[in-house]
Amino acid sequence: MSLSFFLPLSTYPDPTPKGSLLRAFDMAATLGGEVTALAHEVEIGEVHNVLGDALVNVSGMIAAAEARSHTTAQTLIDEVNHLANRFQINLTVRSAKTRPEAAAGFFAAQARTFDCSLLTPTASSDNQAAIAEAVLFGSGGPAWLFPEGEVTSHLASAAIAWDGGRAAARAVRDALPILSVVKHVTILCATDDKVVEPASVGALQDYLRHHGIAAEAHLFSRSEHSIGEALQQAAIERGAGLLVMGAYGHSRIREFVLGGATRTVLANRLLPILMSH
Repeated sequence: MSLSFFLPLSTYPDPTPKGSLLRAFDMAATLGGEVTALAHEVEIGEVHNVLGDALVNVSGMIAAAEARSHTTAQTLIDEVNHLANRFQINLTVRSAKTRPEAAAGFFAAQARTFDCSLLTPTASSDNQAAIAEAVLFGSGGPAWLFPEGEVTSHLASAAIAWDGGRAAARAVRDALPILSVVKHVTILCATDDKVVEPASVGALQDYLRHHGIAAEAHLFSRSEHSIGEALQQAAIERGAGLLVMGAYGHSRIREFVLGGATRTVLANRLLPILMSH
């Protein structure tokens, strides 16, 4: 079965970074999937403000922003076509226009009829983060989040962030098609974060074994590090090229106030992450 991947391409105000697209196509090709890229252009529309036009030429600024968005969309489309040819992967390209504030919700709705989404947000961009969160929490499916810099990315070994909760369990189920082709799987449990029942770890190993996946458990201490950073570091130390984890194990309000693994990973990714809500 070929996996269907959804790739949102945003153009305004901060465009989807081209550097992470290479890693996304590499992973999709490794898994034997097909990619549908959706290039979004902003359509701000007319703003009737005589005084504004007289002072700062609002109409001209709107036209320039829309033109810049269109040019960026064409650049991104050229890049994904190049990468699809390079990796010999089937690619469908679509285009759409909405107002800027509707982009995140639009991408989330479009992602609902694909197996996975491929996300490459820029850490310093609020609108990129908004799109990533909208797709992750609004698509109903898993999402890959790829780092911007040069990092190790492979499927020789993968790690699972496990706390016994609903979100982690959902992530494992969604990741089964990927984990089934991984040679080595490690279950990561932080000993100084949540209380993880040993029985749940054994039950997860049994569940994975039922699907032909052997996994070892590894306990680690997050010490003074945030749980999101500690999980990624533990995965890298175990040689993983992928981390599977659930998104927002607590309520989103609590995560926002206290921080948490999800928000840390969205802001700073050290390796590819497969997240599921």
